[in-house]
Amino acid sequence: MKQVAIINKRRILYQRHDDVLNWASEFPGSNWLLLTIVAGKSKMILDDIAQKAIDRSVCYGCCVGLQGELLHDFFDENIAARTVGIENNFLPDFEIMTTWHDNVDDALWFSIFTAAHDTEHITTVVCLDASVSEIESSLTESIVKMQAGWIPD
Repeated sequence: MKQVAIINKRRILYQRHDDVLNWASEFPGSNWLLLTIVAGKSKMILDDIAQKAIDRSVCYGCCVGLQGELLHDFFDENIAARTVGIENNFLPDFEIMTTWHDNVDDALWFSIFTAAHDTEHITTVVCLDASVSEIESSLTESIVKMQAGWIPD
């Protein structure tokens, strides 16, 4: 996992999703938001992303990209199944917030400046790149502009 910046007192980290590597091994264990840029992934992978984030006590899941709404649904389905005991998996003792967005820059800005949780103080934003083509450079460019005060349209 690579630290890209610190903005609004939040560490911004980047991680490329990989079907082979243990991409979730460095996820924080508390006070973090997962921004997932997702396109072209199987439903099994989307479910895996949601489960691994919940297992690591994510407090906010922001989803964007062609499959952003679908990943959002996987988050909510996993949370519901764990809440009612259908799945006997870990669930944090706080409510996990979820959103989906149509635009990567809007989702990034929301994750850094607007997203807030009732009980957890978000200190880290993990940008998980699960897109078809790697977007690290364009994401980094947007972050640099945001550090200078830029707000997406």
